[in-house]
Amino acid sequence: VNLKSVVKKVVEEKDRSTSLMVFGLEEEQDENLSKKVGELLLELNLKPQVEVCRVGLSGISSGDEVKTRPVKVSVGNSATVMEVLNKARLLKDTVRYRKVFLSPDLSREQRAERKKLVIELKKKTTTEPSKRHFIRGGCVVSVDK
Repeated sequence: VNLKSVVKKVVEEKDRSTSLMVFGLEEEQDENLSKKVGELLLELNLKPQVEVCRVGLSGISSGDEVKTRPVKVSVGNSATVMEVLNKARLLKDTVRYRKVFLSPDLSREQRAERKKLVIELKKKTTTEPSKRHFIRGGCVVSVDK
């Protein structure tokens, strides 16, 4: 492992710690993305300064429906990211944003690991329906309901 790759990885981690991803936010022609994200954060009673951009290929469709691309939101510091993510669960109680989900900005390796955990979580949910299952600290946790 050379020094250049280590430095690149550290810089990337720092960048990811000040970003989060928004999934399920409707995509429109000529949209004002900053305004949309600002309204979403206002729903959580937050008004941080943000930089936003859509990520991924546009117009990818699965069958008849066109998938909406996620939005990468960059804020000033990691504390603001944590504050937003802690309040993200409040979105499911709103009519406008109940299908919008927020998550930390993860690297490709972290996403692959998370995907494995979600598969394990789904298996446990079907095999042990009497318990409540969730992901915490990189592993699936089960507790009595």
